[in-house]
Amino acid sequence: MLDHLLTPGTPTLTPETLANRAGVDREFSNRLWRAIGFPDLPENVPVFTEEGLDALRNITGGLNSFLTTDEDPEEALVRQVRAICAGLSRIAEVLSDGIAASITTARQVGTSEQDIASLLVDGLDWHRISNLTDYALRLQVRAAVRRKCSVENEPTSDLSVGFLDLVGYTAISQELDSVDLDNLIVRFDALTRDSVAELGGRVVKTIGDEVMYVADDPHVAVEIALRLTERTAGDDQLPEARAGVDLGAAVTRDGDYYGPAVNLAHRLVEVARPGTVLVSGSVHDAVSENPEFAWSRMRVRRIRDIGRIETFSVRSGDRSTTVH
Repeated sequence: MLDHLLTPGTPTLTPETLANRAGVDREFSNRLWRAIGFPDLPENVPVFTEEGLDALRNITGGLNSFLTTDEDPEEALVRQVRAICAGLSRIAEVLSDGIAASITTARQVGTSEQDIASLLVDGLDWHRISNLTDYALRLQVRAAVRRKCSVENEPTSDLSVGFLDLVGYTAISQELDSVDLDNLIVRFDALTRDSVAELGGRVVKTIGDEVMYVADDPHVAVEIALRLTERTAGDDQLPEARAGVDLGAAVTRDGDYYGPAVNLAHRLVEVARPGTVLVSGSVHDAVSENPEFAWSRMRVRRIRDIGRIETFSVRSGDRSTTVH
């Protein structure tokens, strides 16, 4: 029933037939399938429906788009599909958690498989999910294009990068049962994403107990780090956090960031003390006159793989002013 709801139609097309009818090279079709996130399929087994054929035709229609003219069109399209589907895979995990939990609960109380199928039909509102995905994606693309076009007008502008992690998370996670650990992770994810968005930054990714974010304004990046360390300290469900922030060169690729500022910010969070925010000299120089922040000069540190770096500890000062 779930298969019929999400992928209606009868599979009649083998991978080779699919590629031929879509008018694309078979290996290119295979690369797109892998980019979506799935392994190679058996050669002579019909696994695709007409809907799959329409999807492949729509995807490869992007080869003629001006969005892929900056490099080899096929390479650009595969990269775009890979990046988009990496984000969609997380959405799929979130949605499947709820679906799987509902099915498990229904089976535990003795609901028949036929009744479970009916519940899925009534409860899985794919139109609502699609509308949300479409609307949110269009808003995000609009914001990202505006931001990147602005950056192109200032080619020497730097980016502020911050990392925050939970202190002692590994040890704590060994002591918690699965329910409490899940509650901790959900709480940390909600707190970080809401706080970063509230102040105008952007979450890049979360990895377990660590979150990476960026901000165009170093004042915002520092304020985010301070708010997060303060809010985790005041949260009964979470251990203390620590943060590191740098300002410098960073390159964005497929939604992630790379470069010296990313490397140093990550190293700074590794040496920061619990409950503190450690920043580089470049961050201090950029925002030191802001009365919202109070500073302590730390010793010059030898940072692994980077060298000797001037560092500062920052704490909240006069917050009667407004972060811009």
